[in-house]
Amino acid sequence: MRLSWAITLLCCSIPSLAAAQAPAPPSPAPSPSPSPAAPAALQAAPAEPPCDPTKADCTTITANKQEKIDASHYRATGFVDLQYGDTRIQAEQIDVYTTLREDGTESKRIEASGNVVFLRGDERLAGDKLVMDLDKGQGTFENAIGYMQPGLFIEARRIERVSADVYKVQGGRFTSCSQPNPRWSFSASSATLEVDDHVSAHNVLFRVKDVPAFYIPYFMYPIHQDQRATGFLFPHFGYSSLRGFNVGGGFFWAMGRSFDQTFYADSYSLYGRGFGHEFRYLLKSPSRGSFRSYFVRRLAGGWEHDLNWNAVQMLPGKVRATVYAREASTFTFNQQFQENLDRALTRNRRWSGSLSRAFGLVNVQLMGDSTDTFFDSTETFDRRGHLPSLTLSQSPRKLGRKSGFVFGWDAAAERLEEGNENRVDDFKRFDVHPRLSRPFNFSFLQINPEVQYRYTHYDTSLGERDKLVGPPLDRRYFESSLDLRGPTFSRVFNTPDNFYSERYKHVIGPEVTWLYRTKVEDFEAFPRFDYNDLILGTNQVSYALVQRFYAKRMGRSGKLEPWEFLNWRVGQTYYVDIADGQNEFDPNYSSAVFDQNGNASHLSPIQSRLRFRPTNAFSTNFDIEYDLNFHSVRSLGLSTNYNTERVGVQAAWSRGKRLDQFLQGVNRNTLRGSATVRVLPRRVTLQGSAAYDLLNKQMVQSTARLRYDVQCCGFIVETLQSQFRADRQFRFSIELANIGSIGSFTGDNTALGPGGWR
Repeated sequence: MRLSWAITLLCCSIPSLAAAQAPAPPSPAPSPSPSPAAPAALQAAPAEPPCDPTKADCTTITANKQEKIDASHYRATGFVDLQYGDTRIQAEQIDVYTTLREDGTESKRIEASGNVVFLRGDERLAGDKLVMDLDKGQGTFENAIGYMQPGLFIEARRIERVSADVYKVQGGRFTSCSQPNPRWSFSASSATLEVDDHVSAHNVLFRVKDVPAFYIPYFMYPIHQDQRATGFLFPHFGYSSLRGFNVGGGFFWAMGRSFDQTFYADSYSLYGRGFGHEFRYLLKSPSRGSFRSYFVRRLAGGWEHDLNWNAVQMLPGKVRATVYAREASTFTFNQQFQENLDRALTRNRRWSGSLSRAFGLVNVQLMGDSTDTFFDSTETFDRRGHLPSLTLSQSPRKLGRKSGFVFGWDAAAERLEEGNENRVDDFKRFDVHPRLSRPFNFSFLQINPEVQYRYTHYDTSLGERDKLVGPPLDRRYFESSLDLRGPTFSRVFNTPDNFYSERYKHVIGPEVTWLYRTKVEDFEAFPRFDYNDLILGTNQVSYALVQRFYAKRMGRSGKLEPWEFLNWRVGQTYYVDIADGQNEFDPNYSSAVFDQNGNASHLSPIQSRLRFRPTNAFSTNFDIEYDLNFHSVRSLGLSTNYNTERVGVQAAWSRGKRLDQFLQGVNRNTLRGSATVRVLPRRVTLQGSAAYDLLNKQMVQSTARLRYDVQCCGFIVETLQSQFRADRQFRFSIELANIGSIGSFTGDNTALGPGGWR
């Protein structure tokens, strides 16, 4: 094939590829000097006096034979090497025609034939014949082959050089593969090639090896130097037992180095049509954003949507703006289309926006948000939102240089919204919360006493049937706490010739926190919007024993450094006064603390948290809560991570138990894991994930992905099985050199254009 011959020839002219290609066929090779094989007597001097080669209008010719046909016609034959500015042409014969312009200057037109080679910068073109105007740089190749940076090979019936950066191609074939028999290529009846930008082609037929794969009427292929260029993304094909056969493709618009957009279309044989859009930008830190939207038109009528927006932007005046949205039109649609398991099972949809700025020591934030929590597939939900919220705060700071006191405060004025799908009510809340502490730090002991005051005003209160119909209420309470870390005790162990470390250190010490909060009056009448409204008076002591183990390990600096490879914390809380149910809303434990008769208990579960991290690549966390009232494990969690250049593994086991006077038994027992194995680095990659419900003995969801990369293309095969939505999916996609691919708009794989962010 001519294309395979062209690739072999042109690669011999490129140092980076020469070692992998066979010797070029006999043809004039680009050389900056006359061929040493030609006898010196045959290398005639130029017909005209030599000129300065640095000038653009300087033309020099080296040939075996040169002759002047007439006053305006000059011919060179044999091995001909013509140089004109930054352009070089080699051929078996070149005819130069000179025309006198009206201003007295001359224009030169050449006709080259016989193994013609055109060289300019990284451009390489070869063909049977070339007609070219040297002054304008315009010309036409017949039966041409070529190479364009960055890595595009061409074979065409006709190539017209319109300008230094634009070529018109007729009957062309293109590829980025440098193998003699390219792994992929596409042909076009006509195409326009813009150097270091893109190829826009009409009537395109893709081939894998020599086998026709598919046809599209128009195709844009990016060939930008940094591989971040506007163009069509390669389509993917798949099947879902829930949505039917699927085919989708996209268009990537590189608006600049810091902005891009992706437009996407999907077709589901059993569900409808999907339309996606993503806008991304990346400016000076921290300004960046991603707005990903997906809309589906159902076959039965009606629209569904999924939004995933996240942006941070610095505005004039040092104002920081944030936007966040993650929501689906319905809970059912989220379950059917969301491929990320955590998001598919989440029962929340949320949006928020904020403006913030620091004025000296005071931070000011104006925020609005809304969160819907779904209860079941009937689309009933609970809604909570700030519309809006104005917050002023000062982070804890020292008062003076020598006092040692630390003071911080925050205040908020909020319009709060709560309700459901049928009705939404709103009320106003004003809150002030100052805090004062005086830390004491010693070598083996840390003590931090703190006092707080909180005042909250509600413009309404709960009345009959928990409706917001009552009179305004004020809530006031004082809080004092004492945090004690230590005293700590340590011992060093010398272990010469130990495989892990020659020196270990064991540090052990207690952590004790006493918290007292005055009684909150009329607690049952306060509106319940968030955790702040559930605060009760309390008198409690939390205590724990913490052990840390260190080893002397080689650090990044190349020197031995302390490395904490084991941390174990065992703690509990004792509630002194339980008359007001002060332990019902302790967020530190998995649930409220009750005994076997449903009465409040003085003792919380014993909580153990163990972290083992012997190296940067491996870590394990093991958490457990043991309930003394029921003499049973309340919750258990085990997670492990292992990551190297070749292998990445994450696994987690979670088990929970309901313990009360009505029901005692396991209500959660799941096993989840994922793995990535780079079988052949940069060539073959295997990925998989699974979530198994041990309680019901069924696979919740499993995925598998095989990626095979070769020099100029990549093949991706994916499968997904979801038991909770009775869906089985299969997807196949291809990535070609300079052409990105697109993942699911409602999954972990975001839309990626050629090159991604640079």
